[in-house]
Amino acid sequence: APAPFGGGGSTAPAPFGGGGAPFGGGVFGGSSSASTPAPAAGGFVPSAGGGGGGFSMPAASGGGFTFGGGGGGAPAPAFGAANSGVFKLENVSLLKEGDADPIVAALQRGGISRLVLRGAPVDYDENPTMRAAGAAELVEALRSAAGQLREVVFEGHRFEQPDIVASLLGPFHGSTALEVLDFTNSSLGPEGAPVEVGSCEKLRELKLEDCELGGDGCEAVARALSGLTSLEVLDLRNNDMDDSAECVALLAEALRGNARLKKVALDEDLDVEALREALREAGVEAALHLGEDDDEDDDEDDDEDD
Repeated sequence: APAPFGGGGSTAPAPFGGGGAPFGGGVFGGSSSASTPAPAAGGFVPSAGGGGGGFSMPAASGGGFTFGGGGGGAPAPAFGAANSGVFKLENVSLLKEGDADPIVAALQRGGISRLVLRGAPVDYDENPTMRAAGAAELVEALRSAAGQLREVVFEGHRFEQPDIVASLLGPFHGSTALEVLDFTNSSLGPEGAPVEVGSCEKLRELKLEDCELGGDGCEAVARALSGLTSLEVLDLRNNDMDDSAECVALLAEALRGNARLKKVALDEDLDVEALREALREAGVEAALHLGEDDDEDDDEDDDEDD
């Protein structure tokens, strides 16, 4: 009778991949340590190196083919590692004690450099997204995490009292870590102007579009920015400045000599000649943007990080 395919004489056929060991040289997906039998002649074996994963042809096979290889022995990155360091929460409503628990827990675990908290879309005039009772625990968590946070976004919030804003920013006074602060579309009001930013020596971006600051609030921000040479982006659009010549003059003085500026966004109906001249002297006149932008660069940057 003819011999079985792959066999010879009375010898039982070898398993796929050759030799006396089963497929993969031991338990499927098992270790490739010395205690695990290896195929005598070829076949797939688990790749060495632990974290790289995949299968490779052993040297005895004369191959070199690697499936999903891990070659260098470095652990494979965890799924979602591209977003490590980011905590983002939509529909945030901090009205009572305990509402901030998920945010507090994330900050206490550490490793967060970008915090994005977007307010719940409720009736703007009647329903706040933050009350003192609900924000108190968040303030304490920010106090312990402020040294790691480089970007903080409180977008679309309605604060029941303006002093809540000061409480949220208190932990960042004198921060050498904070680079981006964004309160876009939040009801700060003149009394909630974030003047604490003047002590953040590395602040690069301050976004205060549509924050109900009014002329007085914008003037307070302008005074706070005096001497902050790290600033690159400032957005004060849609804040009812009412052609505040005083505010524009204060901004001109605050930003004079800052050659790092990339964008200063103001309403198009303002008389900005004093500011334009200050930016021209610094060689950054092109940084002045009036009215709505045609592009959505900032939103695209946000999406890339999501």
